[in-house]
Amino acid sequence: GGIMEMRYLKAAGAAAVICIIVSVMLGAAENSDVQTVKNLLEKRTAVMENVLFGKMTYDEGKEQLKTIEKDKLYNDDLRALSQYRNTDLESVRKMEITEIEKSSSVYDIMTFRCRIKWTYSGCEGICESTHEYRVSVDTNGGDYRLILFELLR
Repeated sequence: GGIMEMRYLKAAGAAAVICIIVSVMLGAAENSDVQTVKNLLEKRTAVMENVLFGKMTYDEGKEQLKTIEKDKLYNDDLRALSQYRNTDLESVRKMEITEIEKSSSVYDIMTFRCRIKWTYSGCEGICESTHEYRVSVDTNGGDYRLILFELLR
């Protein structure tokens, strides 16, 4: 309904239009941050999995992680990958972010609380577990990178 919307906006008062635009932009920004963080977390899980299960080399994984995260988290992930490569860890079948909300935003750092439901296959078939995490992203220069992924409980 693009045309209808245009007519409606023209008909509506300027003040109302400004209110609508502001609230849409605020909502969109919040949603796009959440979406970006979801995408980063999903990508990170995929890269880690691919390296751990030999679908991608360590060096390829390292290059990809560099575009997703930085600082301590990046270094920790690389260490984990070099330790656990080619092991019989359970493989993650599905990572579902069931809840995510921004808890703070200071300078370039945004922090989110999220609940993730993991479905993985191990020795005893398929298991599920849900955990809460604190996730932080550095948004310096509009370039979002994960810098913290911490288990809360």
